[in-house]
Amino acid sequence: MFWLLTGTKCKPKHPLGSLNAHWRPNPPEIEVNKRICLMLFALGPVTTFAWGDDCEFRADRAGGADARGAEKVIVRAGAGDLKVVGRSDAVRIEARGFACANRQELLDATTLNVRREGNVVTIETSMPQDDEKSSFGLNDRSRIELGIALPTNIAVEAADSSGDATFENLASLQFQDSSGDIEVSRIAGLVDMTDSSGDLEIEGAGSVRLRDSSGDIEVEDVRGDVEVTSDSSGDIHIERIDGGARVVQDSSGGIRVEDVKGSIVIEQDSSGDIYAARVGGDFTVNGDSSGSIEHESVRGAVNMPDRKRGPDNDVER
Repeated sequence: MFWLLTGTKCKPKHPLGSLNAHWRPNPPEIEVNKRICLMLFALGPVTTFAWGDDCEFRADRAGGADARGAEKVIVRAGAGDLKVVGRSDAVRIEARGFACANRQELLDATTLNVRREGNVVTIETSMPQDDEKSSFGLNDRSRIELGIALPTNIAVEAADSSGDATFENLASLQFQDSSGDIEVSRIAGLVDMTDSSGDLEIEGAGSVRLRDSSGDIEVEDVRGDVEVTSDSSGDIHIERIDGGARVVQDSSGGIRVEDVKGSIVIEQDSSGDIYAARVGGDFTVNGDSSGSIEHESVRGAVNMPDRKRGPDNDVER
């Protein structure tokens, strides 16, 4: 049974057996709760996390805030998977999930807090093992698998220590992640992301700016520019970009960029092959230590290190 179907706002305030013919629900309240339940139900798979052997003790965690007048949601999440979804008909910001631990006292100290200050709503999880002064041992671990629903017109700023993360249908996204795979889709504005490890997929955004340490990067369907400031390892695949694409520093892994209406610039690539195709502007590689460079259907100029060109000024393959 999904937690979205068992949340407190989706349950009647009185036991069914106590209802009588004279009691009637408040229609506006019922309508608001119905919309909240439908909105949270749409989060879907966020509730289907697999519990491991360390989840001997578990409990629901929930919180929320009125969305009227809110301009930003800040999420600070510790261990556990995270899913954040925007809904066009949302009237509240709701956070719900499961806390999981291998000891009851550890579970009791694992909390979810939602608070609003002015036009900013902060959603924060707290894990006892993250506290340096905690008396819990090294083998004592807890986590919260968390789902958040909010209106689509609110910007999201998030940080996550570990676990997979999913973001859908948001105004904009600023995200810092330590580990775990990331999936992002349908972001109206800027996606600004720093990721330490794990694969990263972005499908649909206004513009993209990335910093990545390890893991593959896949970006597609962006209305503006895409910039990868740094990438230590893993392949980069960028396609269907209405603006330009720029990779400032890439240490290892292949780079493949296709269907870009603007120009493509690779500032520095240490190792791995580079391929560009169907480019509306220029294709430029300023520095490349090893690996082949190939291109096709470039409307503008092609510029790259001289040593990458053959005797007929063709690119070495």
